[in-house]
Amino acid sequence: MNYLKKRVSQIAIMLLIINSPSALASSVSGGGMTLNIDSEQLAAAFTWDVDPDRPSFYVEEYFDATQAVSRTSAELLTDHIVAGTGEISGIGRQFTVNSSITTGLNKANDFSFAANDLTGTAAGAIGLGGAMRFRLNKSFSIDPVTGEEQGNRAITAYYTLEYDVIRADAESGRSGWAIFNHHSFRAGIFDLSNISTTLTDDSLTLSGDLVLAEGFDHMGGEFGSIIGDFSFQTTVVPVPAALWFFASGLLGLFANKRKAV
Repeated sequence: MNYLKKRVSQIAIMLLIINSPSALASSVSGGGMTLNIDSEQLAAAFTWDVDPDRPSFYVEEYFDATQAVSRTSAELLTDHIVAGTGEISGIGRQFTVNSSITTGLNKANDFSFAANDLTGTAAGAIGLGGAMRFRLNKSFSIDPVTGEEQGNRAITAYYTLEYDVIRADAESGRSGWAIFNHHSFRAGIFDLSNISTTLTDDSLTLSGDLVLAEGFDHMGGEFGSIIGDFSFQTTVVPVPAALWFFASGLLGLFANKRKAV
């Protein structure tokens, strides 16, 4: 009986500890990221100038989460939602938070953090659905079959939103949050800078400046250039470890009780 009382006390203490705010794990679900890419700021961050009638670098196509997931990588390179190869607006482009189970090449949401220390405990990534195609104002050839311009396109897709303290830089305003491209290869394409963060029991909201990251270096992009702003909103989903530990504790309790008998 004394042993039983001792085990119950141990489990009770353990539950009090892991249910404290500092030990409560959380994830996110739903919502999404909105990018507002300023066409003039984007063009100013590059120096391509083959055609005087085109910006040096611009958004040529946007695919929302549904349109992107139904297309192959090759189709993202050639399909048109808007006809032609001219510039489209980069304002209000939305990218939906993926679920923990995804289809195609979309990245899953496996992000987690402790409720009282978002950036200190952030792990995993928030998958975002959607894609964008950019055009560089450089020399290109014409595909003889499709008639499509080639050699001047850049696809970004299968995104993740991640936090890495190594990316944070107080002087430049980089927060450590960044958007990564996973189309063809993984690369940080946008750093999120000068951000405002609101975290409640129910939601996580981020907003601030959208900045070119190293993923555009090989295209001539000027690292650190502010090319617009962003907003991100998602629902916080508590994932208490208490349930698992409670079940484990009870199993251990009964197992030890059997041995005692």
